[in-house]
Amino acid sequence: MIRKTLPLSIISFFFSLVIFAQRPERDYKQFYPIGDDPDIMYKTSYIKSETILFEANPIARFSFYNNIHKNLLNKNKNKASAFYIAFEPQLRMYTDASLPVKMPSYKVQLGFQGLYRVRLNDFFSFGIESGHYSNGQSGCAFNKLFDDGTHQCDSIYGLITDQSDLSQLLNRTNGNFSTNLTEIIFNYRFNKIDENFERPARIHSLTLGFNIYHDRFWGLFDFGGYSDEDIKIYGHLRYTIGYSFIKLLKPDQSNPKRIAFTENIELISGAHPSVNPFRSVTTFAYYPIGKFKEFGVMASYIYGHDNYNFRFVDGGSQFAFGLTWSSFPSFQIQPKERDDR
Repeated sequence: MIRKTLPLSIISFFFSLVIFAQRPERDYKQFYPIGDDPDIMYKTSYIKSETILFEANPIARFSFYNNIHKNLLNKNKNKASAFYIAFEPQLRMYTDASLPVKMPSYKVQLGFQGLYRVRLNDFFSFGIESGHYSNGQSGCAFNKLFDDGTHQCDSIYGLITDQSDLSQLLNRTNGNFSTNLTEIIFNYRFNKIDENFERPARIHSLTLGFNIYHDRFWGLFDFGGYSDEDIKIYGHLRYTIGYSFIKLLKPDQSNPKRIAFTENIELISGAHPSVNPFRSVTTFAYYPIGKFKEFGVMASYIYGHDNYNFRFVDGGSQFAFGLTWSSFPSFQIQPKERDDR
């Protein structure tokens, strides 16, 4: 099964990339002001015993309803919204010959985002997503000899103390990770509108949010949750704060290039003492293609805990570089009036 996962995932990843690139801009309506962007990248490794070949995050959102693009083209509209399903797989390929893809992540959530124009042409947005997050594995998280949920596996947790190094104990072959979660995020965008093309030429974006790991699906249904012992290691809460700066280069052109700088920070509350609660991701992206302005190249410096399901028990520094595309590019809007800021 693991051998089949990689080819199908990579094929679907590049297939969606090609289809997306070929769609005319006027036909693409599903813009989202909040959320991570899809990417594929090379990453350095946290630990010496494993070498990462590449990581793919082919994030996809499928809308039931999305009028964000439409309403931003109407200066009389101050509100916009979207209802959707977010599918966020995370696939990391290692140089290991027998198990090149270890513990892939699958996150599926039902989501809503609302956007409001404030102070003429700034945007305030909020989003809520709730669903399931797991890696689809069956093994004991901290012992590869036993299956998850067995008496033998449960007894392993009794041996874990505050002094235990979970990164050394982790079952990296098929250790199970599973939880239900709800994410709530707030975003504010300060837009400097280009006078000729009526689009954001310079953007400052601030984001605040938190992520709750909970046992019941959507808080109601008793399936897909964590075990009592696992949540003591995960921690219930994760707080996020982010800032990004986006600038169009030569904004007087019809399809200008652009640059983006982003800093995102995550803090875990209540995790095991061996886990570094801090994570910082500093990213610079350049979108050079002009007409297909969603697509860019990026480079990141990462410090703190890992974000690959149960591997948050790992920590250190990483460098990454690769390809990305934006789910909320600087497209044309109808401003309320000229913006002199």
